[in-house]
Amino acid sequence: MRLKTIHARSMQEAMELVREQMGAEAVIVATHEDEGTRGVRVTAASDADDRHIPEEERNHTFDILQQVGNALDDHGTPPELADRLLNSIAAKAPAEAHMALAGALDNHFRFLPLPDTGNQPRPIMLIGPPGGGKTSAVAKLAARAIVSGGGVRLISTDTVRAQGIEQLQSYATRLGLEVIVAPDPLALIEAIDCAEARCLVLIDTTGVNPYNFDDMGRLIEFTGAASVETILVLTAGRDPIEACEIATAYVDANPTRMLVSSLDMVRRLGGVLAAVDASKLAFSDVSPSPNIVNGLRPINAVSLARLLLPPPPSKGVQKISDPASEKQNSEHTLEQSEITQDEEYLVNDIFAPTGSN
Repeated sequence: MRLKTIHARSMQEAMELVREQMGAEAVIVATHEDEGTRGVRVTAASDADDRHIPEEERNHTFDILQQVGNALDDHGTPPELADRLLNSIAAKAPAEAHMALAGALDNHFRFLPLPDTGNQPRPIMLIGPPGGGKTSAVAKLAARAIVSGGGVRLISTDTVRAQGIEQLQSYATRLGLEVIVAPDPLALIEAIDCAEARCLVLIDTTGVNPYNFDDMGRLIEFTGAASVETILVLTAGRDPIEACEIATAYVDANPTRMLVSSLDMVRRLGGVLAAVDASKLAFSDVSPSPNIVNGLRPINAVSLARLLLPPPPSKGVQKISDPASEKQNSEHTLEQSEITQDEEYLVNDIFAPTGSN
């Protein structure tokens, strides 16, 4: 099966080009009318080379391609990336839309969740633009490690922003931890060296404008001072082009994975897909809730497919009711804010273990 995306000034012109280039029997997979004067975009599929496949199976594949194609378009996925994902699906015999999309995502992206405990071989340093959620992500990683029974050491290099240290210290106090302040690279090395064995070392940093030479130079001094793994924290909901530019602008800081924050605040993830694709980073974790405890979840191809193509809930949203986690949470002084229905759906349905839905 062959897929092709055609750009034209009008829908009529696009349809004529589809018939001319792909034949009268080509099936429209997705259409998109760009705002302004940029015209329309049509993705079509042709099964001229698949006549040996039963018609029912071909029609089923077309249906899945249309479902996934429309979803990717609704999320604002860049056309070139959407085409690659759809072609990956078309190359196989998909049985169901979510798993077909999950398979395509697994082929195109890497998924490397961050550890729950101190099994991480290197300290984890979170970097990113100002206001991106780095400090709360550090607190969420720390809370997750504590719930898992691991030790945590918190370090902050955020001595530039007003109240930068105070914000992390507030989280740390409620978690029963202390924050080590490292105002310069040498202090960072000393703080890391003093960490206990098998202790998860988490480093918060100052938000950096990636287009500012001086800001990036200071950040690189910290990332290069010690053997740390840098994780780029980026908020969801950005324009795809802007998200790509921001993600790739941090390349000199050598990030290896991307943590997506503010997932509960957006409905379109095309910018996230574009940023990870352009930067070649691995997906690590996402933040589907503002809560510190249970506010961070690892993501894989299946849960990402659920986010992009969520099935309608089959029943009313259920409250989180894991007795073990409730007991663990009660042992700490963190107070969870009220969870909205959208947040519950993200936590319970989207990030449920594979096969549980």
